[in-house]
Amino acid sequence: MVVLVAFIFNGAAQETKTLLWEISGNGLEKSSYLFGTIHLMCEEDFRISEGVKDAIANADQVALEVDLDDQSEIQAFQNGMIDMAGFDYKGSLSEKDYNRLDEIMTANYGQGMATMRIMKPFGVMSGLYGEMMGCGTPKTYEFSFITMAKGQNKEVVGLESAASQVAIFDNIPVEEQMSWISDMLSESGDTKAEWDEMVANYKAQDLSALYRSMSESPEYAKYEKELLDNRNKAWIPKIGELAKSKSTFVAVGAMHLAGDNSVIKLLREAGYTVKPMVN
Repeated sequence: MVVLVAFIFNGAAQETKTLLWEISGNGLEKSSYLFGTIHLMCEEDFRISEGVKDAIANADQVALEVDLDDQSEIQAFQNGMIDMAGFDYKGSLSEKDYNRLDEIMTANYGQGMATMRIMKPFGVMSGLYGEMMGCGTPKTYEFSFITMAKGQNKEVVGLESAASQVAIFDNIPVEEQMSWISDMLSESGDTKAEWDEMVANYKAQDLSALYRSMSESPEYAKYEKELLDNRNKAWIPKIGELAKSKSTFVAVGAMHLAGDNSVIKLLREAGYTVKPMVN
């Protein structure tokens, strides 16, 4: 489902094809760095460039969307995906789609939907993307950066809380999320093709193409404000505060670096110089 893909990747489109940017000026004593991630990626597609390694080495701390080095934040994610009252997946999906979902959950989690019905729809969608990728256990930039930061005795901080991310999906009607699950199950070939296209654009470091493919989706357009714009605006003072205290390597979903309210554009409007770096 395109909306969740935006969250996973989560000014005007940038002309330079790169995911790595330098933040300077506006009173900063040292440069900070901005990098666009994709939260899940198959191992054969996963790479951390020398440019990113150097940026982390030069920085004094690492900032992620959420501090996933904090066990309380991970617990908040896990708790936020569950509602003990359960959800009527069987009544909301066709028999064929429900049976397919039951098979996937049983294979991946060891429990069918009779038990997994307590998982919120956006949690189920996350599980479906893992299945769709077809590469076992995907790798994540966030946990790789945490490992690198800890190996260099650098602090990891978050720009927002896990609870605030969960709240975004809690505010999307359950019925609408159920329809997305149905689309993923009944149009799995199309969803896989969309995913593969986004991964190709990500590997090409083409923020313009990433944003263009997402903005063509009516579902994404409906929730762009909640998924990207509002969060980007809230992050700017936080990024500025972190960068002024010490050099910071900031890693957020690549989609946050594109569009009319991108982090890059908003930082520039706030007085910072944001320049592309070789990645």
